[in-house]
Amino acid sequence: MKRLTTTAAIIALTAGTAVYAQESNMDAAKDNADAAVQNAEQAMENTGDAIAQETDEAVAEGEQAMEEAGDAMAEAGDEMKQEAEEAGDAMAEAGTEMKQEAGEMAASVDGMFNGSPDGLIRTRDITGGAVYAVDADGEAMEWDDGMSYDTVSDDWDNVGEIEDIVLNADGSFRGIVAEVGGFLDIGDKHVLLELDSAKFVPIDDGSYSVVTNMTKDQLMELEDIDESPMN
Repeated sequence: MKRLTTTAAIIALTAGTAVYAQESNMDAAKDNADAAVQNAEQAMENTGDAIAQETDEAVAEGEQAMEEAGDAMAEAGDEMKQEAEEAGDAMAEAGTEMKQEAGEMAASVDGMFNGSPDGLIRTRDITGGAVYAVDADGEAMEWDDGMSYDTVSDDWDNVGEIEDIVLNADGSFRGIVAEVGGFLDIGDKHVLLELDSAKFVPIDDGSYSVVTNMTKDQLMELEDIDESPMN
């Protein structure tokens, strides 16, 4: 009986030890599970922080790039505005120069055509008129653009004849074609005598001659316009 009781006690002690061991294992497993959950949560939190940081950095870089692009566009706009202003100034300056040149040309025409009673010059009154050299000997002589002549001087040298009238493409007067040199249309030459070197001189019968500050030799050195693209 005593042995049976001892055996039963041993069995009970063994069972209690097993139950305790089992409970300890369960507690450890639970602790491990809790630790795994915490690690996973921490990992997720770290991942979320990293994603958020990368997103913030990407947004900051995008904003910086947009700001730099805006600055570049503003700078380009300023340069285009400046170029446009410079182009406008250049056009205005060119317009002023053209206006001045037109005024000078008009003054030259007024100086060339003088003495007309009604202010009109007819080509029929010009063609066929004589061409005179005011400086026959080629000596240095002042040529006043504003000076006009109302009669032919005996000192002038008859060096040719007015063959034709020349106009610019816009219809403005350019000069005359003078036939110089030769004899009886043999060996003669047709040259362009422009505004800055010629003036019309009225003749008593209402026709016109031309006086120039060029000598006959200088006229003969000019290009023969009958052989130029003008014809």
